Amino acid sequence: MTAALTFYGGWIPAFADAVQEYTAKSVLALNLARYSEWPPEVFKDNGSSINLCVLGDDVVQQAFALIDNKQIGDKTLSVRDIKDDKHLEHCQLLYVSEDVADSSRWFEESQKQHILTIGEAEGFLAKGGMVYLELTDARINLHVNVNATQKAGLQISARVLKLATIFNP
Repeated sequence: MTAALTFYGGWIPAFADAVQEYTAKSVLALNLARYSEWPPEVFKDNGSSINLCVLGDDVVQQAFALIDNKQIGDKTLSVRDIKDDKHLEHCQLLYVSEDVADSSRWFEESQKQHILTIGEAEGFLAKGGMVYLELTDARINLHVNVNATQKAGLQISARVLKLATIFNP
C-alpha cells in the first residue's frame, strides 16, 4: 500500500505539471497561428480552417484539444492528431513533441507544403524546424529559425520575432 501511494504521489504531480506545460505550449501555438501568414494558395481548398496537426502522446493531444475550434481572424483552428507524414497536406501548423523519434523526416515535406513547424526537442531548429519552445526554469522561451520559415514561404509577425531568440545556423 505504501508503494502504491508513493508511486501515485509522485506520478500525479508530474502528470499535472506535464498537462500544465502542454497547455501553455498549446496556447503559444494558437498565438503563433494568429501572428503568422501563409501564402494564399494554402487555403484554396481549406478556406475556413487552419489545421494544427499534433504529433505526441495522449497528454500532448489532450492539452492541444483545449484550443480546438478557436477563432483566428475569419478562420477556425482545427486540431488534428496525426501519425504519419501522408496526412501533412491537410496541415498549416505541425507540433512535434519531444517524444517523436525521428522528427527530421517531417521537415523537408513540411517546407514544401508551407507548414509552420513547432517543436520542443533540443536540436529542433538545427534539423530544419521553425519554432522551438524551450522550457527553462518553468518558463517557455521562443526560438525561431527565420531562414526555415522564409524557405517555406511563411511569415511570422515582427511582434512575435521581438519576443524570440533568432536562430542562425
